[in-house]
Amino acid sequence: MNPTTNISTRISTYRIEIPFQIWLFFIVDLGTFVCTLFVLYHLIADRTLRTALHNHAVIIILILTLAMTSVDIPLQLQFYITGSVRPATDLTCRFWWLIDWANSYIIGVLLLFASIERHILIFHSALVATFRKRLIFHYIPLSSVITFMLIFYGIAIFSPICTNSFNFTANLCGLTACYQSMTGFVMIEQIGFGALSYILIVVFNMTLVIRVIKQKYRLHRIVQWSKQRRLVLQMIALSSLFFFFSAPVTIIYIVRLVGPTYWGESVLSILYYLSYYAILLLPFVCLGNIPQLKQKLIHCIPRYRRIAALAI
Repeated sequence: MNPTTNISTRISTYRIEIPFQIWLFFIVDLGTFVCTLFVLYHLIADRTLRTALHNHAVIIILILTLAMTSVDIPLQLQFYITGSVRPATDLTCRFWWLIDWANSYIIGVLLLFASIERHILIFHSALVATFRKRLIFHYIPLSSVITFMLIFYGIAIFSPICTNSFNFTANLCGLTACYQSMTGFVMIEQIGFGALSYILIVVFNMTLVIRVIKQKYRLHRIVQWSKQRRLVLQMIALSSLFFFFSAPVTIIYIVRLVGPTYWGESVLSILYYLSYYAILLLPFVCLGNIPQLKQKLIHCIPRYRRIAALAI
């Protein structure tokens, strides 16, 4: 049997049986939804934040997170509680696969893109000094990454390249999409989008830290260091969170492709459950990087907003 099918079968039959886990899932999802809306509003409404190149990948990641918190997690919770998928249609399953599987890999690749781009923004800012250069080194690459991955998952999930089997009484409608039994698609997803992205994220972030520290002590630019530190710390926090929660499941996938098909079976269920928190916690990291966060949070509370208005 194909190792990917084995792991998919195990995940599809997995259910959260502990009420604490269900409630934690619900509470974190609700908090993430509110936090994502708050951060997105301020990143888009503030022209300075909206036009900052380093925020563009973050904005897209938050939009994908919003889709996950409003579609994927509610479907998961519904299944954990009722034991069935509703509405029980093929389109529901395909759309669920798109939001669940594609989102995590697209976010991972976007974090890799952001990790690489940090090097350009900090050390080679002349490459994005004009609109034409920004088009070449920022907008076109970012658009190409998203377009390629959407085309990949559009073909993999919605095209008739293979026959899917839907089980409306199993998590994620039973077996995951049939493309995961096709070697070419598995290699692109698990090796390209998964393992390779994780490795490169670590490499680019480690070299970023080293380069920034060397520049700080070589040039003694205190003001510039303060700005660079914010960019670096945000990238390190986002990448580390995603890596530590998501990488273990991908490692099991990779090992099963080349080795024992039941390797990691005893911990797979809990790792799969924890992998959702890689995305659910991302908005809270982004929240900490909003300028003047305390004042903006206060103005969201009607009572304090009135007090602030009277104090002016």
